[in-house]
Amino acid sequence: MQQLNGTSVAADRFAFAFTLASVAMCSVAFGVGRYAYGLFLPAMRRDFGARTVELGMIASFSTLVYFVTIMIVSAVALHFKPRTLILAAGIITTLALTMVGLATNLRTAATGIALASVGAGMYSPAMFEAIDAWLPARWKPRAIGAANAGSTPGLVITGLTAYWFQASWQHVWLVLAALGGALTAWQAWLLPNESVAHACVRPRHPLSLSRFLRRECWPLYGALLIYGLVFGIYMTFAVDLILGSGGLAFPADRLFWALLGMAGLPTIFAGVFIARYGVRLLLMVSLPMCGLSYVLLALSSHGKPLVIASAILFGVFSIAPGGGFYLWGIRLFPDRPSIGTGCVTLGTALAMMTGPALYGLISSWMSLPAFFAVIAALAVLVIPIIPADLDHSRLQGRN
Repeated sequence: MQQLNGTSVAADRFAFAFTLASVAMCSVAFGVGRYAYGLFLPAMRRDFGARTVELGMIASFSTLVYFVTIMIVSAVALHFKPRTLILAAGIITTLALTMVGLATNLRTAATGIALASVGAGMYSPAMFEAIDAWLPARWKPRAIGAANAGSTPGLVITGLTAYWFQASWQHVWLVLAALGGALTAWQAWLLPNESVAHACVRPRHPLSLSRFLRRECWPLYGALLIYGLVFGIYMTFAVDLILGSGGLAFPADRLFWALLGMAGLPTIFAGVFIARYGVRLLLMVSLPMCGLSYVLLALSSHGKPLVIASAILFGVFSIAPGGGFYLWGIRLFPDRPSIGTGCVTLGTALAMMTGPALYGLISSWMSLPAFFAVIAALAVLVIPIIPADLDHSRLQGRN
């Protein structure tokens, strides 16, 4: 692809096509590979005779695999062409979805789910490397914003496909695997076979443990812990809760998943909200709204309107905080933004690993609605943690 960094019509066409392809691949890698497990958890419980503790451990382990992969690939990405990593991620994701679709036991399905997390963890760093290297400056914010919301179309596609294939949940995984294969082939045709040049920039301050233990950092860590719990538990156990409480019956749970994805599509404009109103207001609004969605789902036995309202609220407000947290991390480490974003990734992943496994261990004495009520309270209690000066330069403190 010629003149990738230029201002020509060809560069704009490539930027548009690459952005569209990135959203499509994020839909498969994240909206399907990372999050579809929560939709089909009740079916796996039924067909494979799985216990809640096993199902929770699968969700937590897949997050651990995702985190380890993204850390490894981020460290070695400069040694590979983005095209190589992107195509490898697509192939791995396609194989993973196929494995789940053909699984005859829980172990095989769990392996496929973990392998899908490898694909997602590999794709994300390579995609951002490619965006930074190949797209014109005016396209970069659009591409990053679109890709950040890329999982939501995947939720919609998964939910609608599952509603169509009501007879077998595994057929859904096979159809989505075929979609992943087609998108990978498109990427193979679209992407240039070019390396990325990295400029060497010397940071102002040496990296040391004390920088991570500064007083200014602890509010971020605490907020990330709560956000990771809020996001991970809902995406794992929401469908299990509404089916168990009678809030919805099969196959309406598939449409719940699709609604969750459609409601999240406006997340693409979260950057516009932050630019106008700041990170603090975004977090102070979105996190309590996520808590309210938990309350509504905990009360789902009282009727379908509560389930629908919960899906809309969580879809709209659960993904947007991610961009705010990344900016918060970058402001804490202004001379090393990759360290700031890495802290956010680590904190969120640790909490997402902890939540499902924790509920699996305590499920014998705490009901799922009660657990959702506890998480709802945490989503509100996080408000005092958010610094009043979050959107001001003095937040950076002593670097």
